[in-house]
Amino acid sequence: MTEIKNLALICIDLQREYFEDRRPLKVPNGPVVLKNVKRLINAARQRGLPVIHIRHISEDPFDTTFNAASPMVEFVEDVQPAEGELVITKTRPGAFYLTELDDILRQMGIDTVAICGLLSFMCCDTTAREAHARGYKVLFVKDATGAIDINNIPAETVHNVVCAVQAWMFSDVITTDDFIGGA
Repeated sequence: MTEIKNLALICIDLQREYFEDRRPLKVPNGPVVLKNVKRLINAARQRGLPVIHIRHISEDPFDTTFNAASPMVEFVEDVQPAEGELVITKTRPGAFYLTELDDILRQMGIDTVAICGLLSFMCCDTTAREAHARGYKVLFVKDATGAIDINNIPAETVHNVVCAVQAWMFSDVITTDDFIGGA
């Protein structure tokens, strides 16, 4: 991978909701995703790249997931935002929709975004498509995103299909090692 200078790392919804036992959205490969996201964040920080943290909060005060009053909306300890890093709260799957993300990226001169976080088929996929539609080059980090089972479809299959669609049209699908080696 070639050096990219105008790159930001976007870390999507790395909240306790996806990692805690007995939660309905617990990601089966969550520990692997978390380990790789931590590596991405460390690499981005070492290179002085912007790291932007996206947090999902439900607008419905009666929701059982992503409820603003729940500790499950807190970021996981291993990937907490550092002082000075941006945190953007969204209420829909896409991180660009009704947020200031696009304006912030443009003010920073960013033309490429690397997407990591959860869920690959929901908020990561939507955000990658929104970024592509706005003219950004998108890097979708396959091993730093993850899925859950949908009905009878295993999480791994769901994730692989999303990555295939992303690679076909919207993103360069890469690994954490690719990012670390070339970001």
